[in-house]
Amino acid sequence: MLTLITLTPQLTVAPQIEPSDIEQIAGLGFKSVINNRPDGEESGQPLNQVIEQHADQLGLVYVHLPVVGGQISEAQIHQFGEFLQTLPQPILAFCRTGTRSSMLWSLASQDSAMFSERLQVATKQGFKLDGLGERFAQR
Repeated sequence: MLTLITLTPQLTVAPQIEPSDIEQIAGLGFKSVINNRPDGEESGQPLNQVIEQHADQLGLVYVHLPVVGGQISEAQIHQFGEFLQTLPQPILAFCRTGTRSSMLWSLASQDSAMFSERLQVATKQGFKLDGLGERFAQR
């Protein structure tokens, strides 16, 4: 079952999606999908390439920005921010639980006011982003 967590009208995050979810995702009006999950992270996880093929068949823009939990790099934060600016919207970003995608979105903020707002939105949606404020301050 597809679980969607809307952060903004332009960005929704989700836990792991299945290739069979792509048709529903396209039907809901999403234009782009960002996969923040490395292949082989968990047994039974669908391969990135398989999900990408389904997305391509339905005309969705699909990008793979794999992030290992707890190891988000500055380059990955920057790239996620670029995707938010350049990919067709609305965008669906996913990882194992949606937390990494929410963290990337929060950390890609342009300033501390935007970061605080995004952190509040993600927290209200149930994401536990403890320590993220310290990480943002170090940037």
